[in-house]
Amino acid sequence: MSLDIPAALENGLSRIPTRVAAILFVAYLAVGAVSTVAAQTLSLAVVDALQTAVPADATAPTTPGMGGGALALDVGLPVAAALFLVQVVLAQVVGVVGIRTFVSDARSSFPSGLTSHLTWVVLNALVAGFVVNVLIGLGTILLVIPGIYLAVALYFVQFEVIIEEKNAIEALRTGWELTKGERLGVFLLLLVIFALGLASAVPSVALGFVGAPTLVVVAVSVLVGAVAGLLSVAIGARAYVQLKPDGWSPSLGAPSPFA
Repeated sequence: MSLDIPAALENGLSRIPTRVAAILFVAYLAVGAVSTVAAQTLSLAVVDALQTAVPADATAPTTPGMGGGALALDVGLPVAAALFLVQVVLAQVVGVVGIRTFVSDARSSFPSGLTSHLTWVVLNALVAGFVVNVLIGLGTILLVIPGIYLAVALYFVQFEVIIEEKNAIEALRTGWELTKGERLGVFLLLLVIFALGLASAVPSVALGFVGAPTLVVVAVSVLVGAVAGLLSVAIGARAYVQLKPDGWSPSLGAPSPFA
C-alpha cells in the first residue's frame, strides 16, 4: 500500500478521543514526569561529580547545584544513572503499549496480546532504537542530509520489532524495505510530527519567557509533551498500517473486554 498522509493524520487524530487513548495519556504523563526528574537528577549528579574532580586551585568558578533543576534529586552519580536507565526502559514499555494499541483497531479496550513477549520486544526495541540513532548521528555528521535520509528510511524499524516481533537486526532490514518508494511521503509525515514537537514546546518557552515559576513551566512542558507524544505515536502507527501489504492486520488479536 502507499502512504496517504491526510488519512494517516485523520485516523491518528480519531484515536485520541477514546478510552484507550485516555489511559495511555496518563501513562505518557507519568513517563514524562519520571523522565524529567531522571534527566535533571542525572545532570545535577554529573555536574557535582565534575566539580568534585576539579582541582582546588582551578580558576573556573563552581556553584553548588549547577546543572540541576527544580525536580532534581540530591543523589550520587550511580543512583542517578540507574534512575535514568530505569526511566528509559519504562518509556520503552509505554511506547510498546502505545504502538500496539494504535496499530490495532482497539478503542474502548486494549487489544489482546498487548504484552506478548514484552521483555524480548522491549530489549530489541531498545537495541534497534540505539542502532538507528547511531546511524542517524553518523549520517548527520556527514553533511546532515544522509542523517535525514536515514531517519526517514528507518523510521518504522521499532514498529517492526514491536508489532512483528522481529529481532533488531532483522527489523533494520524490513523497516528499510517498508519505506522503499514511499520515502518522500514519510519525510513529509515526519515534518508534521516534527512540527507537533516544536508546537508542544511553545507554551513552556512562553511561560519561561514571562517569568512563570519553574515548577509551572515544567508541569506545562510535561503535560503538553504527553499530548504531542500520544499524537505522534497514533499518527505514526496509522501510517505504518498503510505501508503494510493489502489485507495485513496485526497479530495481536481482537480487543479484550477484560482490559
